[in-house]
Amino acid sequence: MTDLFEGKLILTDLDGTLLDERDEISEENRRAVDRFIEGGGLFSVATGRSKMGMEHFFPRLRINAPAVLYNGAAIYDFAAGREIDSAPVGESGARLAARLIRTFPELGVEVYSGHVPYVAQGNDYSRRHFASVKTPWNPCPPEAIPQPWLSLVLTGENGLLRAAEDVIRNGFPDAFFLQYSSPHMLEVLRKDANKGAGALRLAKLLGVGPEGLFTVGDGTNDVQLLACAFHSCAPENACPRILAAVRHRLPHHKDHAIAALIERLAKGEYA
Repeated sequence: MTDLFEGKLILTDLDGTLLDERDEISEENRRAVDRFIEGGGLFSVATGRSKMGMEHFFPRLRINAPAVLYNGAAIYDFAAGREIDSAPVGESGARLAARLIRTFPELGVEVYSGHVPYVAQGNDYSRRHFASVKTPWNPCPPEAIPQPWLSLVLTGENGLLRAAEDVIRNGFPDAFFLQYSSPHMLEVLRKDANKGAGALRLAKLLGVGPEGLFTVGDGTNDVQLLACAFHSCAPENACPRILAAVRHRLPHHKDHAIAALIERLAKGEYA
């Protein structure tokens, strides 16, 4: 083991960054992550996925630092098997869910509580979402879902989500942080929760300074993750808004972007 990467923490998104076009971790990326960890680096993810959704990638995915989950609502230490920090929507989220379910019977309302995904109100978009992140369909009346609720995910046609967004902003001003993961998915977090805030909390917990934090993302739900780090990185497939804002551009995610980042760090290019 060497100390080539000591003091460095890589936090990467999954889809469109670490994962390839088949939603798998390439052998090139896997070997590079092993090299980074064995060289003293800290490697983990900052993702919208749940604990259960992340476990699908183990043991193919090797991490040696806690993960930022639910787009920043929780930090989970898989090695220790415990949550080490969270920013839940709690009872405010439950009141919001009840209002939305009464108002929009076609809206999908997913609830993440106790690291278990629940479906308070389902639709086809929610079914596809659960299938895509490899989590079992789990319908449950909202009043039966235990607190504290970490976050909500709303699904539906974009016009329906925009209407739900108006209800949230008008009825619950300044209570939540809202972000679209896709045109058909709106995530609801506590006001002070996002991937960037989670990344900074984790870096502080690990004793990693600003010069040692490297964040990687490709989509609009990665804006705060990239803005929080001096060494912000994006693959060339990232959306234009992201590419215009990051400090370092990486190859396309199909061309092993994470492996390219680690190789550049080994060469001292981002010192």
